[in-house]
Amino acid sequence: MNTANKILELPEAKKLADGWKRNGLKIVFTNGCFDILHLGHIDYLEKSRNLGDKLIVGVNRDASINNIKGPNRPVVNEYARARVIAALEFVDTVILFAEDTPENLILSILPDILVKGDDYTIDKIVGADIVIKNGGKVQTIELVKGYSTSKIIDKIKNT
Repeated sequence: MNTANKILELPEAKKLADGWKRNGLKIVFTNGCFDILHLGHIDYLEKSRNLGDKLIVGVNRDASINNIKGPNRPVVNEYARARVIAALEFVDTVILFAEDTPENLILSILPDILVKGDDYTIDKIVGADIVIKNGGKVQTIELVKGYSTSKIIDKIKNT
């Protein structure tokens, strides 16, 4: 198996997702930066996958993270982050996206379940209105306390 094959452009991912839907499979979508993968990420993605049959993960491109988190981020480049996420057995597909939000991905894929961490409320989750309008569900997942890329970076800086 080549994990790079799980990283798709949006048109390819949409075709794959449409096929899964035709076969009655429930598609879960989530997104994030996933810069410096840690236990919190693993737990979150695993719980997300357990909500359905297939998990599609949107990963922010470097320029997007730079816009959102500042000039020193990401630490790990987009291809490396996408490959690490793709290597997880419970992730079925990874899509890199350049926008600051995954709204276009969500609009195209129309997942059955949209997932974010419980640091979000449903009214603040980008794409929630799209998913709900199309009969899907939006769910938050409890995050593992004490884990974040920012905390890891701060710890390294302070040692």
